[in-house]
Parts: sequence; structure tokens; C-alpha cells
Amino acid sequence: MSNFARRLAGVTTLATLLTVSACAASPTTDDSGVASLSSGAPVAASTGATADSGRPQLRLDMSDEDKTRLWTLYEDCLVAHGVKVNPVDQPGAVGNGPGRRLDQSGEPKSAYTACKNKLPLQPPELDEDKNPNYAQQWNDNVRCLRRNGMKVHVTNPGEWTWDDNGVEPANESELEKACILEAFGAKK
Repeated sequence: MSNFARRLAGVTTLATLLTVSACAASPTTDDSGVASLSSGAPVAASTGATADSGRPQLRLDMSDEDKTRLWTLYEDCLVAHGVKVNPVDQPGAVGNGPGRRLDQSGEPKSAYTACKNKLPLQPPELDEDKNPNYAQQWNDNVRCLRRNGMKVHVTNPGEWTWDDNGVEPANESELEKACILEAFGAKK
């Protein structure tokens, strides 16, 4: 081994030892005289950690394909942990991926517990608890829908329904997305 290789190996070993010792471990010696590292009590998670930590976060500007991919990962996890797949309403359709209908009984509970970290979070703008302007922005959203020809009205923040004479336009989905972005997308 060359002198350079020996020095590099020594530096690497020293760096590894410093890193290990910097991780709050203290050396101890067992009865045989062999030194080992023992760590203290586990460090608690930061105070900013919540039950939602680690879950995928949906965004207002996210593509339908990206949203579908995240929801499919969650559903795949549920199915792998025992949630039943019901037949899809369409004749001849197979229950794999988007469009499958999962059993809504909430059973087995262990599947939902195991997959909780894969359940996508709604965009924070659409979360009433995180957005102090949610109710007003929801009203702005419904005004946008009406302005674009949808005859709807607010029933509660986060909900709307068709007026008695409301007719569903062919481009309803696109209008809903555009109005959500208009009402919630701008920093208000």
C-alpha cells in the first residue's frame, strides 16, 4: 500500500470514529476489557413533528398524473395489507391501479395503521385548520365557478351544491381546477 493510500485510510478511519463519537455515544468497557459504544436514551422527535410527518404532500399545482401516482401507492399499500378490492362498476374492468374501488368498511384497521404514512395530505391551502382564510377563499372559488357558468352555491366552507336549475358543463373538472387555483393559489 502506498503512503498516500495509508494516510487516506487513516483519515477515513479517524473521520468515522469522530462521526460515531459525535453521535452522543460514550465508550464503555465490558468485563473482557473490550471497548464498545453505548448510547443514551433515544432522543425525542423535534417538537415540530406531527402525526402527518413523512406523509406525501399534495400541491395545488400538482399534475393529475402525480396525484394519481401518490393515491395509487397508498391504495397499493392498503390492498397489500388486506383491504378488499370491490369490482369496478364498468363491465369487464379490472381492479388494478386508478379506478379500482376499495372496500370502504375501514377493515382491517391494521392496514390503515400500516399505510398511514402513505396517505396523501391535501394541499395546506385547502386545509381549514391550516389556512385562516379558507372560508373566504372557498366563497371566492364558488364565485369563480358561477362566473364560468356553473350554477352552484356554497352549503358549508369546503362544500357546494348545484342550484335547482344547475346543469353540469362538459368541462366541469377543468373549471373546478382553474377556480381552485384562482381562489387558493395566489398568496392572499
